[in-house]
Amino acid sequence: MKRFVVLWVTIGLLASGCNSDEQPTKNVSDPQAVEDGADSEGRTMPLTGLTADGDISHPVVMVMVNNHPKARPQTGLDRADIVFEVLAEGEITRFAAFYHSETEGTVGPVRSVRPYYLDLAEGLNAVVAHAGGSPAAKERYSQSGFPSLDGIAEDGKYFTREDFRQAPHNLYTSVEQLLQGASEQGFADRGPLPQLTFSAAEDVGGGATANDIDIVYGPLYAVRYTYDTAAGHYTRWTQGEMHVDLETEQPLTMHNVLAIKASHRVLDEQGRREVGLTGSGEGWLFQKGTVREIQWKYVDGFPRPYADGQELPLVPGKTWVNVVPEDADVRYGDEEE
Repeated sequence: MKRFVVLWVTIGLLASGCNSDEQPTKNVSDPQAVEDGADSEGRTMPLTGLTADGDISHPVVMVMVNNHPKARPQTGLDRADIVFEVLAEGEITRFAAFYHSETEGTVGPVRSVRPYYLDLAEGLNAVVAHAGGSPAAKERYSQSGFPSLDGIAEDGKYFTREDFRQAPHNLYTSVEQLLQGASEQGFADRGPLPQLTFSAAEDVGGGATANDIDIVYGPLYAVRYTYDTAAGHYTRWTQGEMHVDLETEQPLTMHNVLAIKASHRVLDEQGRREVGLTGSGEGWLFQKGTVREIQWKYVDGFPRPYADGQELPLVPGKTWVNVVPEDADVRYGDEEE
């Protein structure tokens, strides 16, 4: 018998289309506190908490990745350390994919940016790769010194139009090109790396069983995560199909799924939104087939999960964050054979 976690997002059907609990923890900023998961120098990757391998001084890169049905399956989401999924306009979601652990590989299709995605990028001190943006976003990233690589403007040399898809769903880049662009444009030295908190314990505890999660943004944006106990990770599904990478044909997997409620306000006829990602709210943290109801707070550049006044650590590995409106409803359960 199957009982599914269901998270329904109540939104109006607006115009689509795109116009422009307490476990031992370790903080990546404190190498002395890290034992397991650190290299011989006590270093871990800042966005995953996994063992650092080689130089980690390069900047974090955030890529705006298209999630229109015509853009699926995407390329390179499997290599991202952290992925945010947020409504971009109407009922269309878009991914903000953060790369640091892996420094190679194609990513795309690339799409336009919104101000709240820039909030996320600034929080993690990232260079932003995008294809234009809304008027409000452009006002910000056009400022002198803003770490922006715009694939449809002067930074187009770091991007490529592919012929197997039609525009605007065919703009691609690579992590190598973006790191080269960051260096050539003077964005390589971004200062301190982000600091997230990860669990040093093998298990997390205190949560109810929740092996299946369904998040419905709209008719074309139904998302499911299923937990694989043997593998120790979640697998993502979109519109009833396993969400795979275009190149590898392997499923997208992650170790943490964080669903958070945030304020949403429609701004114009195109359905562009204002989304409050730098405040606080309710949410759910899914780890190792369990769920904790949490309060999230934007602290030190990231919407961190809290319960009973204490920050809950992330499981070392990849993290996906689903941002939903405040009127979303969540129910969870487990799968039983």
